[in-house]
Amino acid sequence: MLKKQTIVLGVSGGIAAYKTVDLVKLLKKQGFDVFVVLTQSATNFVKPAQLRRVTGHKVYTDLFEPKFDYRKILTKRKVEHIELADKADLILIVPATANLLAKLAHGIADDFLTTTVLATRAPVMICPAMNSNMWQHPAVKDNLSRLQSLGYQIINPVAGMLACGYEGLGRLEELRKIVAAVADRLELNTSLKNKKILVTAGPTRESIDSVRFITNLSSGKMGAAIAAAATRRGAKVRLLLGPKDFTTGKDLLALVKKYAPRFDLVFHTAAVGDFRPECSRRGKISSHKPQELRLETQVKILAQIKKFNPKITVVGFKAESGLPKKFSIQPGADATVYNDVSRKDIGFGSEDNEVILVLPGYTKKIRKAPKAKVAIALIDELSRYYHW
Repeated sequence: MLKKQTIVLGVSGGIAAYKTVDLVKLLKKQGFDVFVVLTQSATNFVKPAQLRRVTGHKVYTDLFEPKFDYRKILTKRKVEHIELADKADLILIVPATANLLAKLAHGIADDFLTTTVLATRAPVMICPAMNSNMWQHPAVKDNLSRLQSLGYQIINPVAGMLACGYEGLGRLEELRKIVAAVADRLELNTSLKNKKILVTAGPTRESIDSVRFITNLSSGKMGAAIAAAATRRGAKVRLLLGPKDFTTGKDLLALVKKYAPRFDLVFHTAAVGDFRPECSRRGKISSHKPQELRLETQVKILAQIKKFNPKITVVGFKAESGLPKKFSIQPGADATVYNDVSRKDIGFGSEDNEVILVLPGYTKKIRKAPKAKVAIALIDELSRYYHW
């Protein structure tokens, strides 16, 4: 018998919180096991006893309950919000107030719900609901953008009559649509189960002397987003991130040679320098006179990967200053992802990206979006193409 998937339902203090009793019933009807966390404000709209009856589980409200004794934690090695974070297959927040959005966007963890969200590795879906003027406020928009860049999925509110008497955007999405979105997300969450995926990301650094090096503007954010998206879908992922895990192109080549035979798929997003100084000098080169720097080309790591594992699927990334008129797949790759690094609004260092995915007989443009969403779209396209 298959284990039920676990939803941790977080409820913050908006008036739409009263709908969560019905939401739990719908989730349970779909076969989900539901645990509920209420903020203190949420208890003004829905009572823990109501939710305890429909879930059959304890409802969490206080990070530190009466008679809290830290010595019990040290003895038992059990912390409730960590256990709940580990148990979750998905965390669903309904409704999310402007206050909660701000906390999550900036990593504030001051109650049971926010600490649980920060501690989980499960996907997080957030369903905001608030006054229409609040929804349109620039601070709320900034927080939503930041949350999306962190990989949280937002189910936007809809237009309608609000409890405050306003009519406009801000009304919680219909409960059945929220449940359908949860079901879709959890289906995706297992689509890469048993896949072993290697991701390279970030820049390389090639030494000029003991204190100087040549590098590029890559931040590694795109690769990190792909690693996170693949992990959420059940894959076993190894992220090699420069300059933390490797420094030079030669370092990365050695790591790829080591790990490639163990993996089914590699996303080679790392921005490996095409050149390195012909010789790196010891000490610090004098700045009192001009210097000549001679560069030599480096081995293309992408072209080597299948030599280490002929069966591995290779997705290469190609940074272009202006996109070419015709797209082709790089040597050694099964697919190539192009992005235009001449644009200031996407690419290196940016929170957003826009890419062209090229597969044999198939080209797909993924329009500008936060890198977390681009990563999801890329995996969607590759999953459909390869029938994962």
